[in-house]
Amino acid sequence: MSPLQWVAFAIVIWIAVVSLAYFVILPWLTSGPSAHPFVGLCWRFLKIYTRVIHRLEVTGLELIPQSKRPGPLVVVCNHTGSVDPLLVSRYCPFMIRWMMGADLMWSRMAPLWDMLEIIPVDRTGNQSGALKTALRTLRSKGVVGIFPEGRITLPRGEVRPFFSGVGGMIAHGKADTLLVWIEGTAETDQVLPSLFGRCHATVHFLEYLSYDGERDAGNITEQLRSKLIAASGWGAHDEALPLVLPEDGPF
Repeated sequence: MSPLQWVAFAIVIWIAVVSLAYFVILPWLTSGPSAHPFVGLCWRFLKIYTRVIHRLEVTGLELIPQSKRPGPLVVVCNHTGSVDPLLVSRYCPFMIRWMMGADLMWSRMAPLWDMLEIIPVDRTGNQSGALKTALRTLRSKGVVGIFPEGRITLPRGEVRPFFSGVGGMIAHGKADTLLVWIEGTAETDQVLPSLFGRCHATVHFLEYLSYDGERDAGNITEQLRSKLIAASGWGAHDEALPLVLPEDGPF
């Protein structure tokens, strides 16, 4: 081919690549829970990651809303490890703003936390800022995810007290609730072993609950804990977990 033909060929290829990216790849990535392409890519990668590393199984899929804005909705879940938000989010077509201990949010990963819209929680101090952010999310028909025991529960097989804040958030936010139980993940409170330890995890979407008209935060909190205990068959341990990280850190 002549130089002019090479140039024309290169232009055609460039137009084809750009068109493919714009009309096929970008819509595919943004069809996930977030309009951000990187988040969409991560969400689709979760399907492979959770199947290969965690051999993930699920029950109760029919309870999950299929709208991208199903809120106000609070996802309430027991806490078995750092991998838990990924296991739950893998099945949800909507963005969950997970509440996460600020002490666990490594500053070098700040852009990732922002992209994932994580709500930082001061687990040993004033939590009003986190609660206000969560309520704003609910009032805009968003979804908030919370682990009401406050931290990873070890040993397994027991359910610790829930913070009353979860009932208050549901009551004040006039939110529905998706109750979730996770089992079978790696039994560790360290981040990397939880994320990459081979296991056979199961996510049970237990109930979709509406507390319309119920404004007693304590009653909502106790109902949710009782339902989780009954569904899991785990024992009730009535001593709250200390909200202090181990001295060797979370990794």
